[in-house]
Amino acid sequence: MERRQFLKTSAIAAAGFSILPSGRLFASAPAKVRLGYIGLGARGMSHIAAGLLRDDVEIVAICDTQESSLKICREYIAKKGHAPVKEYTGGLDAYKKLLDHKDIDAVIIATPWQFHHPQAIDAMKAGKYVGCEVIAGLTVEDHWDIVNTSEKTGIPYMTLENVCYRRDVMAALN
Repeated sequence: MERRQFLKTSAIAAAGFSILPSGRLFASAPAKVRLGYIGLGARGMSHIAAGLLRDDVEIVAICDTQESSLKICREYIAKKGHAPVKEYTGGLDAYKKLLDHKDIDAVIIATPWQFHHPQAIDAMKAGKYVGCEVIAGLTVEDHWDIVNTSEKTGIPYMTLENVCYRRDVMAALN
């Protein structure tokens, strides 16, 4: 191929890739991420609200130790016109039953801090991607456990601390 023809073809292809949404080029059908939510307090409910706004998210299950939190969430999901989801409650280990749910790709953990470490470790060992509010654990060792478990299982872990991802913070980091 002649250099001029190569540049012309490349420019046309690049223009096509930049104009068309990637989903149209590479996916046959839009995929949905199937989420389970552990902890339905203020932060957990804000994640539920965000999930309900997205076409690419399916809320599969919710978990909390408080029936009152489950009731508020259940009513909110119904009010938004979505079908009921599987609920888990009954104690501090109820989230483990949620993790056994085979139709969940990832979990959002928004429980009190002292529960983040064991819940995240259990989730990664169950093959679920993890998004966890604020901190991974209470000690440096807890945080290394998270890193080591993620590396061992190959399952990603993400801290959901919004200040880490603000434009000004990212600019300072870069």
